[in-house]
Amino acid sequence: MGMRYVPLESCLRVARGSAKIVRQQNGVLGEIGIDEAGHDHDDLGRARGLLIEGAASNLLRYSTAFSNAIWEKDAGVSVSASGLAAPDGSAGATQLDVPGGASGLYQRVDNLVAGETHSFAIWARAVSGTVDVTLGGINGASAHAVALDENWQRVGFGEVASGTTRYPKINTSVSGMAASILIWNAQLETGPVSTSDMISNGVPATRAIDDVRLDPGDWFQAGPGTLVFDLELPPAWDGIWRIVQLYSTSLNDDHLDLGYDSAADQLRVSLRKGGVPIVTQSLYGALPPATRRKIAIAWDDDAVAVAQNGVVLKSPGGFAMPRNFTHIGIGSYAGESGALNGHLRGVSYWPAQLSDDRLTALTEM
Repeated sequence: MGMRYVPLESCLRVARGSAKIVRQQNGVLGEIGIDEAGHDHDDLGRARGLLIEGAASNLLRYSTAFSNAIWEKDAGVSVSASGLAAPDGSAGATQLDVPGGASGLYQRVDNLVAGETHSFAIWARAVSGTVDVTLGGINGASAHAVALDENWQRVGFGEVASGTTRYPKINTSVSGMAASILIWNAQLETGPVSTSDMISNGVPATRAIDDVRLDPGDWFQAGPGTLVFDLELPPAWDGIWRIVQLYSTSLNDDHLDLGYDSAADQLRVSLRKGGVPIVTQSLYGALPPATRRKIAIAWDDDAVAVAQNGVVLKSPGGFAMPRNFTHIGIGSYAGESGALNGHLRGVSYWPAQLSDDRLTALTEM
């Protein structure tokens, strides 16, 4: 990841009030400390970028201890220590044997908000060969078929909770066949997509939001500018999430804000000067989930342009752009809400508003 004039790492600032689990360069999950940047990788160790996530809680208890009594087992279901390596490299993988059909492993969870979307995820693989399992239990006795092989996968689904008490469950109700699989760390959280692993014991586990900032040192100049972001988007989202915010003293004062309105399915730009809204506009630039996108924002004294996938979208002119931006926030609203829940792969800066042709070329995928 790099930035024009100065390497990104030299001006990147991450604040997070908790530890976090990401995949390391060796392809194994590992915990990083408070305020440590969450550079994530795939299972082959290839860099995915900086993982920026919102605050979350794993509502399941004893999320890796499936022998605990809180995990209920239907007749014919058994769990046992496998001694095999889990996704975090420990010997903590559990073997789950189910007899086939609706009999399975589940946990009762109370105090959900009925009508809100929740996401369930669990690491799983076949003991040998291939096997089909079923996940469900958030919206009634829902059934989501999952095919497993001998490689670890984090499988799951998101759906609306049909009641305040629900029972996330693993069985083989779709195939009806007996199965033996390995499992590790089950997670239930509020929201349309599962975020990074949170391991719980007797109480739900929590993770703080990633508050990511760029320190605007000598590389950043007052006046016109362009920022280009290389993003790996999450598979689902809700609400308004942020890409970047430039502001002076506070977001209630002078600011330029680029985000995405999930309900309208549009990019959204907001400009405020002297505490007064100047521009609040949806730019009709839909983003497809679970894709990689390059998104640019370019500004001058009386213009704002946003580009994505080779298309340039513009706000109306006729205003005076503030020249006192001293803070740059990335991927959330002031480190409090509206998190990207995806990966920042790179960011570049130019001390000028680039032409439409240049913005088109920089954002084409």
